Amino acid sequence: MSSGLKVLHVAETVRGGIATYLNELHPHQSDSFGRGNVNYVVPSDHRSDLVNIEDDAVTTFPRDGRNVIGLFAMLSATMRAVRQLRPDIIHLHSSFAGLVVRPVLWLTYRRSRIVYCPHGWAFGRETGRLSRAVTQFTELVLAKLTHRIVCISESEQVDAIRVGIATKRLALVHNGISKQRPVLDQRSAPWRSDKIRVLFIGRLDRQKGYDLLIEAARALGDAIDVRLIGASVVSKFSRSDLPANVSLLGWMDRNQIEAELDQADMVAIPSRWEAFGLVAIEAMRAAKPIIAFRIGALPEIVEDGVTGVLCDQVSPEKLVEGFQRATRLDLPAVGRAGYERFTRLYDIEQTHRGLSQVYADVLHTHESEAGQQAKLQSDFSNNLQP
Repeated sequence: MSSGLKVLHVAETVRGGIATYLNELHPHQSDSFGRGNVNYVVPSDHRSDLVNIEDDAVTTFPRDGRNVIGLFAMLSATMRAVRQLRPDIIHLHSSFAGLVVRPVLWLTYRRSRIVYCPHGWAFGRETGRLSRAVTQFTELVLAKLTHRIVCISESEQVDAIRVGIATKRLALVHNGISKQRPVLDQRSAPWRSDKIRVLFIGRLDRQKGYDLLIEAARALGDAIDVRLIGASVVSKFSRSDLPANVSLLGWMDRNQIEAELDQADMVAIPSRWEAFGLVAIEAMRAAKPIIAFRIGALPEIVEDGVTGVLCDQVSPEKLVEGFQRATRLDLPAVGRAGYERFTRLYDIEQTHRGLSQVYADVLHTHESEAGQQAKLQSDFSNNLQP
């Protein structure tokens, strides 16, 4: 991929997985495409989630929750950045950026190639039948306005094909993170417990299944000790009814998270639905076993009984059974197997190479189409001449 390629990343929210994705990718894209050629549109209240990315590379917009005003502000900021930067690639992240920006770009600015990463299909979430049908139809229509859709897991790609999105528009590029772990925060409070130390990292929202973990912990009071890193983003969370073996640590920075990971025996990912689960590969990088449900991409990432424990149904009872199974495993050995799997499959350099190929493909297709158009016009002009 030649340097000088201009990429604009646009997200309606970045807190959590998308911030990790962009932070991990940024140094590689900057090195490949040139400093100043990789830019971002993100909400102002999430600006600090992008680390080691210069201010002049970031356009922010005001956002007070998810509403029409916030979405319009994102669209305005995006169009301002597009006019100013004239990017070759506009890379949209998540469904709201895809929903709002794609039709407007298609109508007003055809020069850029549009790449869209849903980071989990909206129709794959827990919703009513009508809502799911509407989101499937919307994604199907908008796919036609998209030069390439990047699926972050095989399950996401299968779901896209199942609802009728053309295979030629899809590209599979697994998420990745750096092989190098961030520095551990040495000020972290020691985690002294003779129980299995279980760490949860993520939003305290229904999707992430933190409530299922709390119920399992309540039932396993003598066996596990749980720490929750995160806070609620969508739903309201009450800390008053936590059992004695569950501690809430709130949001932490990456170095603090790594210090907590280091002390944990296992990482719990009890999500009800999950497009990929970056926390899973962060746990594997730290050589920690994972316990999760057999949903979304998690069965692709976690090998049951080898790098962790997969529970067949989404319920506290199945989670309890999973923890009981985990007590019979050699957890450090399972963690080491996870680390080996991580280094083989989920390195950020592979993600970067995959995305660079997607960018090259859509630009090459564009040039071919432009060449064909010019040839047709030339042939038409020649045929008109006497």
